[in-house]
Amino acid sequence: MGFNPKDAAESARDIATNAIEKASDIVENAGDIVKGDVAGGTGRIIQDSVDIATQSVDKVKEMVTGKDDDDSPDDEGADG
Repeated sequence: MGFNPKDAAESARDIATNAIEKASDIVENAGDIVKGDVAGGTGRIIQDSVDIATQSVDKVKEMVTGKDDDDSPDDEGADG
């Protein structure tokens, strides 16, 4: 399929939206740390950060290749 500027802009918007939502969660998790739940808050901050990175990489791959991971032939027949 290839690179499509319109799809790339949509993917970039999705990356930004996800990062903002996760940043809000990270702020809440920092509040948990302040309240004394250091391990839980830290773990959730790390997970939210990994989620941001994972979603960003997936969207960038989608922008560059022009397709979702759902379109990849590696996933065919993996249901069972």
